[in-house]
Amino acid sequence: MKRKQKLAVLCIGIAGIAVGAAGVLGYRYASTDPKKLSQKEMETLSISREEITIPGLTKEYHLFFLADSHISLCDDRDPEVQEKADARQAAFVNGEGISSWETFDRLVCASNTLGSDLFIMGGDIIDSAMYASIDYLKTELDKLDAPYLYSLGNHDFEYGEEYFSAIAYEEYLPRLGEVTTEETYQIREYEDLILFSANDKNNQIDRGTVDGLKQAMEKGKPIVLILHVPLEPLTGDTALLDETIRVWGASKKGKSKVIIGKDGCKPKTDTEEFIDLVTGADSQVKLVLGGHIHFYHRDQLTDTLTQIVTGAAYENHALYVSLRPE
Repeated sequence: MKRKQKLAVLCIGIAGIAVGAAGVLGYRYASTDPKKLSQKEMETLSISREEITIPGLTKEYHLFFLADSHISLCDDRDPEVQEKADARQAAFVNGEGISSWETFDRLVCASNTLGSDLFIMGGDIIDSAMYASIDYLKTELDKLDAPYLYSLGNHDFEYGEEYFSAIAYEEYLPRLGEVTTEETYQIREYEDLILFSANDKNNQIDRGTVDGLKQAMEKGKPIVLILHVPLEPLTGDTALLDETIRVWGASKKGKSKVIIGKDGCKPKTDTEEFIDLVTGADSQVKLVLGGHIHFYHRDQLTDTLTQIVTGAAYENHALYVSLRPE
């Protein structure tokens, strides 16, 4: 308990330091390589190893996927949100009392240690669009041996009371321009594979993303879809629905507040079309990765389409997904 309190005080104090220089906030390890972890250090993390066989692949791909690290560093460039940032930082610590930004550093090093082909961030990586958090994230991403893809969640560009407001989109989303795009979808294409990241912030998909997925499907390559908010399975399996209601509570209508579907956040027209594309019999989507709910879950969206949701990164969780040819 004393260690946790001491560390929390240290984290809040450090948050006021400018984070431009590499290593100012970096977590120090016993490893001889500061970008990688020893086996003992790897064992402190909860990295779920998943294997998915995908027809059409000609080689293996190894994806490191995390979400919900909720890094909340603030300095004197954002004084109006300092109090909220300190409270949120104290809220997102793991069972060892280690802060979210330190755990994120561990996971970056873990990705390097495992030899990932792509480091994927599935939203809520930073808890608010504060300059100190963004600067720290840039420093960490520079340590990666692999390229990265950063898909936004519902917290990454909030600011104070601005949450999905016009001001949040106009003033604070652009702050993330050095680490991700403001577009509603992103594509990373390989010779035999497409990674399609759809920003389902506000629990919906927009028209441009629907059209973007259609165009991606026309290429005939298998697709891995990256979301922040998971989809409700269409198989009749209610395990995800039941657990999200148990953990997060139900809406006034008794529905899940943290998944998209008929018993969750109701899809609008474009979102319904997007789900139909993803789950259709002729869909090129072969795997869906999600976050948001802060616990691990694996299910079948359809009889042939797997969805894997990672636990929260601030609690040491991540996925290491190996995609293998049939």
